[in-house]
Amino acid sequence: MKKILVIDGNSIINRAFYGVRPLTTKSGKPTNAIFGMVNIISRQIESIKPDWAAVAFDLKAPTFRHEMYEHYKEGRHPTPPDLLAQFDDAKEVLRLMGIHVLELAGYEADDIQGTIAKMAHGRKGTESYVLSGDRDLLQLIDEKVTVLLATNQDTLKMNTEEFMRKYGVLPSQLVDMKALMGDSSDNIPGVAGVGEKTAQTLIQSFGTLDGIYESIDDKKITKGVREKLIRDKENAYLSRKLARIFTEVPIIETLDEILYTGPDKAALYKKFTELELNSFIVKFKLSASGDASKDGAEEKLAHAEYKEASCTEILGTGGRISVYLADKTLYVADGNTLLRYSGDFSDIKGLFSKREIITYDAKTLWHKLDALGATPDRSARFLDLMLYAYVLNPGSGSAGIASLASMFIGKSIDEGVPCPEVFGELEEVMRKKVEEDGLSNILFELESPLVNILAEMEKTGFKIDTEGMLEYSDALEALAKDLTESIYFRAGGDFNINSPKQLGELLFVTLGLPYKKKKTKSGYSTDAETLEELRPYSPIIDDILEYRQVTKLRNTYAAVL
Repeated sequence: MKKILVIDGNSIINRAFYGVRPLTTKSGKPTNAIFGMVNIISRQIESIKPDWAAVAFDLKAPTFRHEMYEHYKEGRHPTPPDLLAQFDDAKEVLRLMGIHVLELAGYEADDIQGTIAKMAHGRKGTESYVLSGDRDLLQLIDEKVTVLLATNQDTLKMNTEEFMRKYGVLPSQLVDMKALMGDSSDNIPGVAGVGEKTAQTLIQSFGTLDGIYESIDDKKITKGVREKLIRDKENAYLSRKLARIFTEVPIIETLDEILYTGPDKAALYKKFTELELNSFIVKFKLSASGDASKDGAEEKLAHAEYKEASCTEILGTGGRISVYLADKTLYVADGNTLLRYSGDFSDIKGLFSKREIITYDAKTLWHKLDALGATPDRSARFLDLMLYAYVLNPGSGSAGIASLASMFIGKSIDEGVPCPEVFGELEEVMRKKVEEDGLSNILFELESPLVNILAEMEKTGFKIDTEGMLEYSDALEALAKDLTESIYFRAGGDFNINSPKQLGELLFVTLGLPYKKKKTKSGYSTDAETLEELRPYSPIIDDILEYRQVTKLRNTYAAVL
């Protein structure tokens, strides 16, 4: 079965912007919408494996619907500047992912999606998938078109059966329902006073908008609803025209124009590097090697042969070495010389003195060597590839050595296999990137010199005044009780302060404090950022924030002794 994937660009990037915490490059360029968009779309690309792929965007220009109704989409809030600033980069990323970007003046992205999706009808053995967070697209569902509805929790696969189970009507009848109930988000008027339930009941009874007006005197229609239908008949038919997706947009002539051939990995590597979205470089196995990236091939590193070495041979290695410790065997790479040592580690203690040592996770190595009797001395300078990765992208989590090798030198290695023979090349490439990003001082003057010191601190540990900590725990508990009483007093009654749902209902419903975010299915957000913005509106916010701090201190540190 051949597959078409068409994506609602505006819907997905908007959903990503509001669903992902703020992210920026070092220069301050926002990237959170791009980050979320790539995650959402790449999952569907991987799942569907489309033969054709396109993404549709709206243009900032009037459409045929504005000519039909001058108030169409009137009153919408302007696009936030931080989101607007990401559109050009987002479109470039999508093109580099192999997805064709489609826009056409006079039409909306919905119309372009509908046109592409319906092209499956002209091809035997072809089906379409429409990815969107906009429920308007559900009207496209039929035997050859499935809508992938992006929600806050997951992406729902909506076919005819699932749509009917949820809405009680056929997908093709959704336009007639919207003709009755209108759509406030698009400023489609509908019939004033008719909501979703009434619209659904009418469509279930009479099938279509025409069927309703042909049976306007039917006893199933109550007097009040009949009066509304008669009064707003013109609006109902106008609303149906506005709500119906146009599926004959002159955007492409054949599907061959949106053939999906996969990502341009070399260019995508460069773009993700520019946007400092290094986690995608790992995820998509991109590398700095243009040729290797272009065809998706990586150099598969063969397992190197390490010579079993004596203490003398190990100690005779050069000034800079690469090391990897697996169990009680030390693998050492000195240029082209590859040695393996499994003897008494106290005999090679001098190896970890007055030299540069390239490794991964130097602090863990330090502790393992110390346990084996070869404690490194402070004159040893560790060049820790894990620290290099952290400095380059502190928010991306911990990338393993296999990921770093794939990302920076285009080599495929198995995680957990001794491979210090690649450490030197990897360190050289990552060092160059550190220098280009102006991070040398942070890495070499701040982070790297602390390896030995932190390891020694962890080994030594520190004493705790147990009695004093228990007293502190009691004091924190008493303070928490005082704050609890103060919060209950200001709230006008008891509730579970630790329940985000109950707290949200209290703040934004009972107390009526302003809520500036979008409410989700789980309720109102009560995170620290939201509460900080509410400080000027009510003294209860200060109490809640202090209560959280006090209980965190007690439960995390004081009460665990």
